[in-house]
Amino acid sequence: MIKRILKTLAIFFMIITSIFAFSGCGNKGKDNNNGKEEVSKEVYEAPLRNYMEGIKTRNIDLVLSAYPEYMRKMTQTDLDSIYARYEATYGSNITMEYSLGDATRIEDEKDLGVLAAQIKEYYPEAGDIKIDDAYIITVELSISGDGVQNSSEENSEGENAEGENEEQKTSKKTDSQDFYVYKTGDNWYIF
Repeated sequence: MIKRILKTLAIFFMIITSIFAFSGCGNKGKDNNNGKEEVSKEVYEAPLRNYMEGIKTRNIDLVLSAYPEYMRKMTQTDLDSIYARYEATYGSNITMEYSLGDATRIEDEKDLGVLAAQIKEYYPEAGDIKIDDAYIITVELSISGDGVQNSSEENSEGENAEGENEEQKTSKKTDSQDFYVYKTGDNWYIF
């Protein structure tokens, strides 16, 4: 009878051990590398998408929603000035397309502290900010326009081999930039 009980307990123990081993030892929803909660890509990308869509559509409210209150310094006039510079460079009818690259999680608590210190350096009003999680995301941005219009004198000199004016060409530039997205409290922002 005792052998039967011990055998049953041994089998029960092996089953329980197997369950914990295959389920991640009770860390459901945690990242196995450092114990942080798994975060949906849509959640941490949201502020960056808001920012990019806001720039693309000239929507200052959408741009500002990507930042915490103490970073919301941009105005509609500032956004219009950005577009004026784009038009000076690329011509009229500015269009923007962007894509978000792979995200790299900032794992080390020390690196999160460095990011918090950088934010505090630029924005002292951030106070003693604690960053709970962060990612670096590369954004590829393409900006194009109708091309910068030349004066009529430059147009007559600007004929190319096919007989097309330089002003008929589209100006386009693609560039990439890394953005930080970070979580403080329950909210995600960009820096």
